[in-house]
Amino acid sequence: MSSFDVFDTILTRRVGEPRSLFLLLGRRLRTKGLVDCSSSAFAAARTAAEVRAFANAGGLDSHVTLETIYAELTASIWIAPGTLDKVIDEELALEAEMLVPVPDGVRRVDEARAQGDRIVFTSDMYLDEGFLADLLRSEGLLRDGDHLFVSNAHAASKASGRLWDVVRSEVGEDAAITHTGNDEKSDVRSARRAGIDAVGVPENNLNRYERALERHVTDTDGLASALAGASRNARLCADVSSVEARTLVDVAAGAIAPFLIGKVLWLLGRARDEDLDALYFIARDGKLLRDIAIELAPKVGYCGELNYLYGSRQAWALPGVTGESDAILESLCPSTGDDVATTVRTVLGRAEIDPAEFASELGAAGFDTTQWDTPLDRARAEQLRRLLAAAGPLQDRLVESAERGRELALRYFDQNGLLARRSVGIVDLGTGATLFNSLSAILASVGVPAPSAFYLGLRSGVSDDGHGLPSPYLHNAIDQTGFTRTPGLLTLLEMVCTDDHGSVMGYRQTDDGVEAVFGSADSGVAAWGLATVHDAIRLVAEHIVLDPDLVPHRNIDLRPAALAAFDLFWRAPTAQEARVWGSYPFEDGWGSAALTHPIARKQRPIDALRAQPYRHWWNGGAERLSGPSTRALLRLRRTALETAPKIRARLG
Repeated sequence: MSSFDVFDTILTRRVGEPRSLFLLLGRRLRTKGLVDCSSSAFAAARTAAEVRAFANAGGLDSHVTLETIYAELTASIWIAPGTLDKVIDEELALEAEMLVPVPDGVRRVDEARAQGDRIVFTSDMYLDEGFLADLLRSEGLLRDGDHLFVSNAHAASKASGRLWDVVRSEVGEDAAITHTGNDEKSDVRSARRAGIDAVGVPENNLNRYERALERHVTDTDGLASALAGASRNARLCADVSSVEARTLVDVAAGAIAPFLIGKVLWLLGRARDEDLDALYFIARDGKLLRDIAIELAPKVGYCGELNYLYGSRQAWALPGVTGESDAILESLCPSTGDDVATTVRTVLGRAEIDPAEFASELGAAGFDTTQWDTPLDRARAEQLRRLLAAAGPLQDRLVESAERGRELALRYFDQNGLLARRSVGIVDLGTGATLFNSLSAILASVGVPAPSAFYLGLRSGVSDDGHGLPSPYLHNAIDQTGFTRTPGLLTLLEMVCTDDHGSVMGYRQTDDGVEAVFGSADSGVAAWGLATVHDAIRLVAEHIVLDPDLVPHRNIDLRPAALAAFDLFWRAPTAQEARVWGSYPFEDGWGSAALTHPIARKQRPIDALRAQPYRHWWNGGAERLSGPSTRALLRLRRTALETAPKIRARLG
């Protein structure tokens, strides 16, 4: 005989903790005029009433029902006269609405049936046995001949072990029973004490990321709990077969999806408020964001177009050199540390200029042939920019190349609707406004106004290039607002929010129009498991509850909750997480000049005295992968690096 727990084994809710359901219920009841208190006050009173009802009745081994709990509740909050039955019906309806099957649980039941086992369902619950039976039948789980035992019907619980006596008396004292459940105490230890084989499924419980989200349930009006529930349901529905893939799914659903969903909800709200006709998600970071937006837009009422636009610094920096904005040259030849391979050869290559043709001009400016492949420091980068901006053969060639590239870019924009007279916005995960300034300069060359722009953030030093500044989601370091210190977040987002095509190198004319030209896409991210990560994040967006009468999403700040989950992963990964995620092949730089490296690897004690090997580096992962003594040194080093900016800020 096979026995199965019901809640979080066979069925699970679309919120995190069960008590969070009461927050949603309170909102619905207040909307319908059935209670006269806030949703949070109702949730607190409903939770307290349940605790008192069981305490007064002597615990789970009692006949406490939903009606018993509401008898307690009516003594603490106002419920409209004559409507108590309606309030109870609303809770039952919400329970049914928010319950979904657990795929693994359904599979276990089906396998037990296929083996000819008798099926038993057990639950320590205040809900009526008939109500639970109807829920199970509606999912095809409870069939004729099956048994259902609910604690309140027998005044006996699994937690105490008394319900197992009831089960044996009904199905036969000598029956061999195997029980499956998610609760270590009630389903595993209790069953084994009763002589029943027990199988635990603790993975059905909230994991550490989902619990971190759940702690923000009140300050997000339940939205964080809806995210926790969606994360759990996404990972339970994910079709993975290896430990490595499971590790990718757990982190993607719990530590990454909440932040991306929060950003997209903010973005769609802004687009709706600005009445934008279309949003353009810029490659490659925009692909996953667009997928999330496609899933969420109908839930939040945004009806504009959601387009994917092939673009990059490589494709837009040169066409953006219009003569009206010399600051665009900073895109071609950055001096901010945002590029890993800024040399004379790479900078001129971006401008489609062969340095050999201008050897004399370069030599006269202090760039002889021996220096063309040497990385430029800040001063030398500025010197090269001045040379390109000065009248002469180099500038003439630069302008010629820019005009040729701009003509192709404008054709591509035109065929994608960017030149039409309508209100549009662009979406990017950057913080430097580089793409926005380049795109705006190209559009301005034909009289098209700059689009609205929605960025991850704005870093210090970003200036208005004549087109305004993007709207930042996470932080604005220019005026020191938002979450300005989030170590590792940008690295993780760049890892995850990429598509499997290569970098956009530019455009070319074909018989069918203008198409993007891509660089090499063989960086190893596909083999690493990027598709598995994307699928998990899309599943979270698919599962999240955003019904307006239950879970508000407008003007709810998800950043603290999402960052709490992210920080848990980035600062304190498990050994398995460090191994799998640390092996990610990170691509840093422009096009063919980019280099690929893991983001974490085992370190030696001497490494604690050196600078981190790459600017995109996971200290927490490296610490976890290293030995105890090295780990201690690395943590000391990390603490010092994190404390230094705070000290500098205090000193002004």
